[in-house]
Amino acid sequence: MKRYCILIYLYACVLGTISAENTRDGVRDSMVLLPSVTEAQLSSDYKRTEAGREIFLRSPEIDITKALYGKLPGLNVYQGSGTSGQNVAALSIHGRQPLVLVDGFQRDIEDLVTMDIQSCTVLKDAVATALYGVRGANGVVLITTKRGKRSKLDITANYQIGISTQYRKPDFVDSYTYASFFNKALTMDGLPEKYSSRDLAAFRDNTHPYHYPNVDWWKETNNTLAFNHRLNLTFNGGNQKVRYYTVVDYMYDKGYLKYNTQDDRYSSKPTDIRLNVRTNLDIQLSSTTNLFAGIAAKLKEDNRANAGSIYSTLYSTPSSAFPVKYHNGIYGGSTLYGDKNPVALLMDTGNTRVLNTILLSNVVLNQQLDFITKGLSASVAVSFDYNGSMNDITQKQYKYLEPNASFFEDGTMVASPIIYGKDSETLEHSHNFTNLYMRSTFQAAANYLRNFGHSEISSSLIYEQYAYTAKGRNMSSKNQSVMLTANYNYAKRYSLGGAVNYSGSSYLAPGSHFNLFYGVNGAWNISNEAFFKGITGIDRFKLFASHGVSGWDGNLTHELYMQSYGDANAGSYFFTDNVSQQAGQSEGTLPVENLTVEKNRRTTTGIELGAFKERLNIYAEAFWERRSDILVASTSSVSGIIGVDVSQENAGIEEYRGLDFGASWTDRKGKISYELYANGAFLTSKLINNNQAYQQYDYLYQAGNPVGQRYGLEVVGFFHDQQEINNSPIQTFSVVKPGDIKYKDQNGDNRIDKQDVVKMYGSNIPKFYFGFGFNLSYKQIALSADFQGMTGVTVNLLNSPLYKPLVSNGNLSEQFLNNEIPWTPETAQEATMPRLTTVANENNYRANSLWYRDGSFIKLRNIKLSYSISKKKVRFADMRIFLQGTDLFSLDNLHTTDPEQLGATYPSSRKYWVGLNLNF
Repeated sequence: MKRYCILIYLYACVLGTISAENTRDGVRDSMVLLPSVTEAQLSSDYKRTEAGREIFLRSPEIDITKALYGKLPGLNVYQGSGTSGQNVAALSIHGRQPLVLVDGFQRDIEDLVTMDIQSCTVLKDAVATALYGVRGANGVVLITTKRGKRSKLDITANYQIGISTQYRKPDFVDSYTYASFFNKALTMDGLPEKYSSRDLAAFRDNTHPYHYPNVDWWKETNNTLAFNHRLNLTFNGGNQKVRYYTVVDYMYDKGYLKYNTQDDRYSSKPTDIRLNVRTNLDIQLSSTTNLFAGIAAKLKEDNRANAGSIYSTLYSTPSSAFPVKYHNGIYGGSTLYGDKNPVALLMDTGNTRVLNTILLSNVVLNQQLDFITKGLSASVAVSFDYNGSMNDITQKQYKYLEPNASFFEDGTMVASPIIYGKDSETLEHSHNFTNLYMRSTFQAAANYLRNFGHSEISSSLIYEQYAYTAKGRNMSSKNQSVMLTANYNYAKRYSLGGAVNYSGSSYLAPGSHFNLFYGVNGAWNISNEAFFKGITGIDRFKLFASHGVSGWDGNLTHELYMQSYGDANAGSYFFTDNVSQQAGQSEGTLPVENLTVEKNRRTTTGIELGAFKERLNIYAEAFWERRSDILVASTSSVSGIIGVDVSQENAGIEEYRGLDFGASWTDRKGKISYELYANGAFLTSKLINNNQAYQQYDYLYQAGNPVGQRYGLEVVGFFHDQQEINNSPIQTFSVVKPGDIKYKDQNGDNRIDKQDVVKMYGSNIPKFYFGFGFNLSYKQIALSADFQGMTGVTVNLLNSPLYKPLVSNGNLSEQFLNNEIPWTPETAQEATMPRLTTVANENNYRANSLWYRDGSFIKLRNIKLSYSISKKKVRFADMRIFLQGTDLFSLDNLHTTDPEQLGATYPSSRKYWVGLNLNF
């Protein structure tokens, strides 16, 4: 912590020195768009879906993507899971992960903090996506960081503390309930019961807690609360020659898990500590030459116990498995569950510290060339990023004891304890690099911008070279592009633009690296027409459209175009001096012929409307996309008779269409200011071709169905007895018993197999996702709330660890028993679930209509109340105090678990924040 404070102090001193040279105080410069491959090359008519810095400042999360929940039309944000270091939300535009550019350079969004950001823009039209060639087909999220201003030194300080509570955490049954249901499951499996009546009584009465325990493992390993502390400082200012903006952001996060406090040789406290520092400099080298530089550094230390997937262990360890410790201090364990004692894993296995260092740097030099011709300029931009991680591991072992307890017929309990493992007297230490990559970009551009009367012409010729180099074989990638953009605007009424990109990918074969992409767009600003001037109430009305082709190489890997060889099916031979066995080589899968990148042909059209003195703003954009050359399995076009496989080919085709929209109303009534907003996206899709092999029945073909369509067997009930099983079609997946799922025979062949799989319910891609909320202020008080949701999405309960109870000696939850009724002869008429079983059951636990559920939800993502106090009252700074809550509730159809995080074992969290903002 001391070294972090020294860094902050040094930055304050340096920036204070620069600020002392101010010649113009209080004059705020407009944001400078870097002359690299950014929105600077696009017509201003296409900057429609933008989020300003206030949206990010309202979010207390370290992950800035969470600030974008439901904020931008067409952009969906999927909640992450896990601890703060892992819980990074995912961005999606029309079901695809977009390209993220920070100041024009490809970077990871999690490397930013809220105070870095000036604006965030979503680029979806055909020109914008074509401009980025083989990287643009999924859309682009363009983030612009803050730049300095001409003023004296402006300092802000912000501190907040966050408290997290677990939301919809699992509650597992006590040991008596577990043992009782386990016996029932064994009986229905046709196996002898495991627990006798005396065993059950011992669990129920807690008469032998060491031998017949009842442990709430979740309570033993988890604290009720988790905490997050965060402090950030900003320094902003400069003069006409030099302007700067610096952010110093420090975070300390402590998770829910308990930790070792007895051994001071190591710490297993679950912490995530981060220090982020960014400085942006704008330097005017001469009247025609400007230098823009940015550097950011991130230091991260993530500490945890060597507990592996501790939450997966908690989900699979029942309360009856073993005690935490025995009376002699030895941990509990067993041959069945091994040494996976959750408490021991947290307390006595040592720890792992993951040290992560990130350095991001970029420089842009811009030269005006008016001496050649007015409006001409040139720029050169270079970026270099480094990311390296290292593990520092301390390892420790522990003993565990299995009692092997049982009862004699007279009720006497006996035990034959066995001790396994050992207690480490000394600790073992190791360290290694776990991740290392470098990323660099070189850009050179010639730009032209000129007005001729009512006409404005702009154009750019750009060369870009991008390289990503990572640890490991075939983990690197390179792209190269030459781009040309041109825009024409007449009298601020009509505009026409276009882009051409000749773009290459290192994944493609030599001689076939490059593809040509293009886009055109146009806009008509009707509100600037003379005939429109007399229309009252409407301030702005614009129509726009675009068409083009872009590419994506993100589904490719290296050497797909090359013949593969391996030792599979090659045989072997014994030779060399030691007469050892040496494997031979054989022909592997054939190469992908005519390998190319995925193409996206896109057409968009829409409107923008501003009315009632810009209080009402409406945006709507319809789109149509046809994605082709998708890399899919080669199952239908090559006969197996040749004796070798062709793994993949560029044959997939998909179509998407839909509507993105947004609307807001902003107004002021006396001392009350308010804003209401809503936005969303409708999306439909169709699979045209996925190279599916010949199918015996038409309903088995997937073409024509939505992309991501769910498929499974149609459930018609549960088998009641053996006679019903005998009289029904044969179910071929596993041995069927009363209480198992009964399926519909779709083709009438008296067999239930993969030929009976049909489409059902919806897709894993939502048909409609949306956000809405309000911002309200009265004098110094402000209140805001943001909601986000989606519908038309189908989830699978089998992804939840709660829905395979008791299988392979697994656990059983209260949520399952409280919300579902497993089949027994007594509950046959009201059962909602098949019989409980202790063994793998391929018949029941497979994709079918029982497990698919509606995954729709509406969540309160953010609610914030703040009070501002002016500098006039407190003398030293403008002050704002706030209370905030995030992810406070969810309205959905599952109730037991989060529909966004079915597969996550780490609990969902509600978070409460209190903070103080100071502007000196």
